Amino acid sequence: MHNNIRIETARAALARAAWVRGATPAYGEDDVTDLLADIRHLCRAADIDFDRCDRVAAMHFEAENGGAS
Repeated sequence: MHNNIRIETARAALARAAWVRGATPAYGEDDVTDLLADIRHLCRAADIDFDRCDRVAAMHFEAENGGAS
């Protein structure tokens, strides 16, 4: 999968989160932070290890971008 698709996937998640909140889609640091906090709530409710997911996601990101950033 090309990184442009990954970026658009993230933008879509941010836009959907804004829609659910009744807000205009935005893509800044506060918006990313809010979505990550929401995902933490979801993980807690679903008994998913957010920190493990975050570590694995970081490894995927590094691999998708040719190594260390």
